[in-house]
Amino acid sequence: MRPGPPRGATDTLEVTVDAAMTARVDGRELHPVYGTVPLVADIERLCRRILEPHLEDGEEAVGGRLELLHRAPVPVGETVRIDATVASVGPSGLTCEFTARHAGAIVARGSFEQRLVQTAEFTALVDSRRTVVDS
Repeated sequence: MRPGPPRGATDTLEVTVDAAMTARVDGRELHPVYGTVPLVADIERLCRRILEPHLEDGEEAVGGRLELLHRAPVPVGETVRIDATVASVGPSGLTCEFTARHAGAIVARGSFEQRLVQTAEFTALVDSRRTVVDS
């Protein structure tokens, strides 16, 4: 990984909740609110945005650990602001702490760790885990 991002670096993502982002199981909407799964995808997107400019050629990052406390609902049509801050940077990855807010209240918080991998090695690992071999 190239130097940086420095500890304390931040980025923000604002998301307006739509019907495709609601809490769902097996395609069935449970509640008309920002679901945990779309929230996690948005957190990963934001933290990835912080790390990506620092990746070297042949290097990739994968999610390694997620800690999430999803505390309050956000209705469809409302906007959520997710702030991420670099908590630690090391030779093997980066950890961001995040807070999601709606109408000034915290609706989620936690941390997301991305681990660095070599693209070729990771691709080989993925291929080795395939249970069906193409003929």
